[in-house]
Amino acid sequence: MDKEQRIRVSIDWNKVPKGNAGGFVKIHGPYPSEVKVKINSFNPENPTKDSLDGFIEANGYISIEAEHYTKKVDAGKIRWEKIEDYGRTLSAMTIFPVTAKSVTPGRSSPHLEYKMYLFNPRDIELEAIFAPTLNFVPGQALRYAVSFDNQPPQIIEIASEDYLVHWKNRQWNESVIDSVCKIKSTHTISKAGYHTLKIWMVDPGVVLQKIIIDTGGLKPSYLGPPESYHNSK
Repeated sequence: MDKEQRIRVSIDWNKVPKGNAGGFVKIHGPYPSEVKVKINSFNPENPTKDSLDGFIEANGYISIEAEHYTKKVDAGKIRWEKIEDYGRTLSAMTIFPVTAKSVTPGRSSPHLEYKMYLFNPRDIELEAIFAPTLNFVPGQALRYAVSFDNQPPQIIEIASEDYLVHWKNRQWNESVIDSVCKIKSTHTISKAGYHTLKIWMVDPGVVLQKIIIDTGGLKPSYLGPPESYHNSK
């Protein structure tokens, strides 16, 4: 340990070529005499750090804490509200009042909006991370909805009608082990540029902690990647 030394390497982004680029860091030592470490960079023309409005894709993903929405749309007294210090990483968003009736998502029903910049048109996978929750209304699933831009909301079940019956199912086991419920959905992004993710209320009792969008480079981890860079206008 006495002979080890940590070396930090940084990039001068003012000198990095625009677009995709690559290079090597050469490390010289007694044995082996030289080691090359390959480095790839992506320096887009737009948006710039100052002009960015919302979150930005990097390293093949976007990671979002639920409380950092761009816009919150309420429906009268029915609204999304933050629960401080709840969850595994920062906080959570849930519906109040807890006695609110289920609604059909769309137009002005309660939802959270997250603006982001994506670099490539493609199919993406969205993972919504919720607090472990059961379907507490007999004969009814526990649901939320999700959409991008003006696409119709996809209604997705967190816990199905017979969730408690199938107590050995994989989703239940993983929810108990991880202390969260991870629900995935697939969406098509038709063009590069700004897009708006919308998380819609369907049933009360849903507690959203984090959102992770895999654009092709997400690596597996327990807590998910740190929150992506974002800027509010």
